[in-house]
Amino acid sequence: MRNILLFFGICAGILNAQELSLLDRPIPAPKLWRASITALAVANVLDVHSSWGKHELNSTLSGPTGNFGKEGAIVKLGFQGGLIGFEYLITRGHPSRKLYRALSVINFGVSATIGGVAVHNYTVPRPQ
Repeated sequence: MRNILLFFGICAGILNAQELSLLDRPIPAPKLWRASITALAVANVLDVHSSWGKHELNSTLSGPTGNFGKEGAIVKLGFQGGLIGFEYLITRGHPSRKLYRALSVINFGVSATIGGVAVHNYTVPRPQ
């Protein structure tokens, strides 16, 4: 579990720190959007940590035993990577401050929702 959490953290740091294209971007990504991507990654890491080994109600994220494990963590990582990639593709073609601001609001909203789920998951006892 620690290896997957470490992997999540490293991926989030790489995605936040790496400038994907130095020559094609006339407007650099605003700090607010980068912060929203970081908040989204942190919320997902907390959700994975709080769900690990517990019964998962979402059948997409549950493993063969019905508990959240490495299969669910990989799916969550894929969803987050897909969202970040989609946002990058949208902003690459038409970078504007309005678009970055709208995406930041969406990312912070999703981060708050996932963070709330993670807080709830910490109150659920682990099965014994």
